[in-house]
Amino acid sequence: MSTTKEKKKFYWNEDTLNHFKFNSTYQNENQTIKEITLFVENECSLEDNETEEMLINDLIKQVYNK
Repeated sequence: MSTTKEKKKFYWNEDTLNHFKFNSTYQNENQTIKEITLFVENECSLEDNETEEMLINDLIKQVYNK
């Protein structure tokens, strides 16, 4: 889950990042992105001026170190 936002960067729980990083080692990128999308849509709460797309894109970048 997103815990705080500062300068358009989101901070994710280490367990969340590790989960998706681990899953990305045995499934393809599209599957991981779909899983991230479902996670954000179902488990994350948006704060002011945030969109699900922002959270999804940020989590993908952090999982893949892009």
